[in-house]
Amino acid sequence: MTSKTVHKSLTVLEKFTVEQPAWGLRELARELDMNHTVVHRFLSTFEDRGYLTKNEDSGKYEVGFKLLELSHVAQEKFKLSEQIQATMQKLAMETGESSVFTLRDHDYGVFINIAEGSNIVRFADSIGRRSPLYLGATHKSILAYLPEDAIARVGERAVEEKFIQSPSQLHETLKVIREQGYAYSASETFEDVAAMAVPIFNRDARVIGSLGIAGPPYRISEEYAMKNAHILFRYQKEIQPIIKVSPNELSELYVN
Repeated sequence: MTSKTVHKSLTVLEKFTVEQPAWGLRELARELDMNHTVVHRFLSTFEDRGYLTKNEDSGKYEVGFKLLELSHVAQEKFKLSEQIQATMQKLAMETGESSVFTLRDHDYGVFINIAEGSNIVRFADSIGRRSPLYLGATHKSILAYLPEDAIARVGERAVEEKFIQSPSQLHETLKVIREQGYAYSASETFEDVAAMAVPIFNRDARVIGSLGIAGPPYRISEEYAMKNAHILFRYQKEIQPIIKVSPNELSELYVN
């Protein structure tokens, strides 16, 4: 199997998301602009290996138990230490909002852990969600401190996906984030959800993730963010000594 074939097969598999958990053969082929015979071959292989299953009633393909098994493996690998979880819980209790810990994955950010506050928004199902770094405060607070080539690459994608009109628009946003030390967004990653976040650095002063809070925009407004940024800065200082590891030592963040 060539790398091109592997890439195509993974493109098929990655179409199964929370927003679209089931696909019929022909609708998936149309979505991917791919020959339906080729798509059928990929789907059949994934079904044989347990990554997908075919619903007998609807005739559509759905996620199989093999992916559930892999998700548990990933959850165990990226389970944060009790000390970090306790810090996140304190932040959630103090603000009443959900605290969110995000790690960078190349040009994406992944929600690794979420601690619910008293004002529950129910983000628990979002753990493991992977979104481009131009989307939302938790991600843009990471992007703002990346090298220029990474920012340019993400900016090009944001333009391609019509999130922004030009890379300069993103550069201006990131400049503001660096000046104030935190990022704010509303209804970008989730509709009717606002967030504010600060970057988290390793001991080499390289950004590896972010710590933030999220809730409805009527509670977390831009004014709220300005008045309460000091809370995130305080927890940023508290959590970074736990997290100050080099890229080769990131496994120390997790419970094995």
